[in-house]
Amino acid sequence: MRRTIFLIALLSALLWAANAFGWAFAVCGDSRDDKDGIFPQILSAVDSSDMEFLLHTGDMVNKDAPGEWDLYREATARFRKPLRVVIGNHEIYGGGTPEKFAERFGLPGASWSFTHKDAHFAIVDNAKGTFPDNTLAWLDRDLAAHPKGMGGITTLIVAMHIPPSTEGIRPHGTRYDYEERSAKLLAILKRHGVDAVLSGHEHMQYVEDWEGVLVLISGGAGAPLAPFQTYGYYRIDVENGRVRESFRRINPAKKFR
Repeated sequence: MRRTIFLIALLSALLWAANAFGWAFAVCGDSRDDKDGIFPQILSAVDSSDMEFLLHTGDMVNKDAPGEWDLYREATARFRKPLRVVIGNHEIYGGGTPEKFAERFGLPGASWSFTHKDAHFAIVDNAKGTFPDNTLAWLDRDLAAHPKGMGGITTLIVAMHIPPSTEGIRPHGTRYDYEERSAKLLAILKRHGVDAVLSGHEHMQYVEDWEGVLVLISGGAGAPLAPFQTYGYYRIDVENGRVRESFRRINPAKKFR
């Protein structure tokens, strides 16, 4: 019995030590219709950095068509790090479905999750502009199965294409009940102590504190920008249960010619 307790304590200490050092990843979204060479520059910057993977928050293509996906594969062919993906509304245009998206990327579903070091990521499919009951129930179950303090997890991050409706965000193209559904989402996030929500969809860069949850929009990876916005991506640093974002600007490639 004492040996078992000692081994558990030792394992916990090792997990804590492994997570005591910070690490980082990148997040960007909306690389469709990239006429300024933004997305390849993001891929190159992440690939040559200490960031461990890139999280793409959706709208990789303009519509679900072979030619569009060929362009995406060509752009990402030389990227050497993991590329985690979120389904966007444009991925279901032109006959696309969540099932086809999941099959294309070898995922268990359009809503899926993974754990990296001390952070657990839950990817939510809200590409149709709402949070259905079954999607919110899945998120609640997934976060409950990966609580902070279990298996070395110190940080919980949720990603989706369309940002939730908050005091400062009113996303376009959503269902009539999106504000009500977003409130239900917030209750789940707060119950499980989620640290951040990462999204795209709005072609802008934006950060907000949503009742203690960091909400970040990174929608400038190549799609036409909203007025007065800037192309780029965010670096996300994770350390000892804290999440810190910093924006990295990308200039149109034509300016370098």
